[in-house]
Amino acid sequence: MQKLLLLTILALTASTIYCGSGSGSSEAKDMKKKQDCSGEVIDEVGVSGKPILIEVLFNISITLTGEDKIVFDQFIIELEAFLASGTYTSIELSMYCSFKIKKFFSKYSKFLETYKYESIGSWGTFDDLFQVGTYHSAEKFNGCLIMNSSGKFDIIETFLQFQLKLSNPSAFDAYISELTLILQSTSYTESEKYNLIYGFITKVFTDFPDFKEDLFDLEIGSFGSIYMLQEISIQYYRMEQVEVLFEGEPQCAFVSALYSCLTDSKYQLSASNKGYLKILFDRFSVIIADSTLTYAQKIKAISYQYRQFVKTYGYLEQTFLSFEISAQFGCFGDFLAMFAFGESQQCWPEYFLTLIGTTIEVSTTEAATTEAQTTAIITGDCSSASSVVLQVVNGQTIFYTAAMESWSTWAAIEKANWKTFCTKIYNNFVISTTMTESEKITAIIAEINAYVAFYYYREEHVFSIQLGVWGTVGQLCSCKA
Repeated sequence: MQKLLLLTILALTASTIYCGSGSGSSEAKDMKKKQDCSGEVIDEVGVSGKPILIEVLFNISITLTGEDKIVFDQFIIELEAFLASGTYTSIELSMYCSFKIKKFFSKYSKFLETYKYESIGSWGTFDDLFQVGTYHSAEKFNGCLIMNSSGKFDIIETFLQFQLKLSNPSAFDAYISELTLILQSTSYTESEKYNLIYGFITKVFTDFPDFKEDLFDLEIGSFGSIYMLQEISIQYYRMEQVEVLFEGEPQCAFVSALYSCLTDSKYQLSASNKGYLKILFDRFSVIIADSTLTYAQKIKAISYQYRQFVKTYGYLEQTFLSFEISAQFGCFGDFLAMFAFGESQQCWPEYFLTLIGTTIEVSTTEAATTEAQTTAIITGDCSSASSVVLQVVNGQTIFYTAAMESWSTWAAIEKANWKTFCTKIYNNFVISTTMTESEKITAIIAEINAYVAFYYYREEHVFSIQLGVWGTVGQLCSCKA
């Protein structure tokens, strides 16, 4: 069966981060930019003279009535008081505010459903803020799974505090023992521990519902609150669910759940919109069934297909994001948030990065770590592209000879495909006597873009090929005719 056109997301590279929207970047790259610029929601002042975060909340408030307005206004007062404390940087304030707002919206679910995608100035949406808050807190929680300087686990110490609030503290001993086993285990990976911690927190909330709010607010050492830990650990829980969701024939559970949304009256989809979405879901099925892709590659390809879809059917975006995968997992928007989290934090489970049935040899030698240097990416000079792109080296186009310098990680079939493609480029365009240089460049760019689209998961390899000192193939493909 002919493979569908797919693209995958370029891996994140160390680069100078600027505040503003990027074009054509993945969810992970977009969210990374928002993370670095999240202080804007505090620092930027709106027409009211208040931070844009507060201003948008006020704008929501004036549309409310009755009890909804009372509780919303009271929350704004509390949030303003927190911002006025002067204790934190604007980045830290944006992180804490993200959790405060999400917790408040979740408590009154109609607020979350209605305002989740409300814009905060030009920075982004509340949903973006919630994701960015999780990114910041994940970095802040680094080290929370190991013992502190006193030889204790801060997480356990926090739950011991919770235990003292119970009328029968001894009833919580079994929970402490379970948590201790998770943290002390040397067989669980960090991803598995976070997944188990999410299950543990969920069980405590279920068994002690009257104490949920109190437990949310408890601080884990200097890391953050239990609520923050829950929002971090649920991302790992979702990653661990992907393997199950992607199983099943002829449709896996993931695609079946999306298909069921098409007939759910709450989404109010027209027949034509159902048809557009069905075509997309069929593409998802092909991606998931492809045994040559790892889980991480499948998720990236699904994300790409989604982004391409909303370019044409943007009016369906919010509805699509709200499609429920399962009550436990969440919605399609949560699936994308999990993807962006895994990419930005580089925390995929190990088996996500290898083909099913492939074993990994774990090195016992500690690798030396070096700090990634922040450098600005120099965009290739499109006006001089022809002087480089049309070069012939040893009877081959520069695209082939340049690739040979960096393709040690390419599979043999990838090298063969690229050689065939480069021969086509050479014969049809590079040595053409009927085309102008400008026409050749335009045609070559179009061919490369088509190649990386057809041979899915090639974009990262091909676009990173260095064309001498001029720039990369990716920079060439950003040149406009």
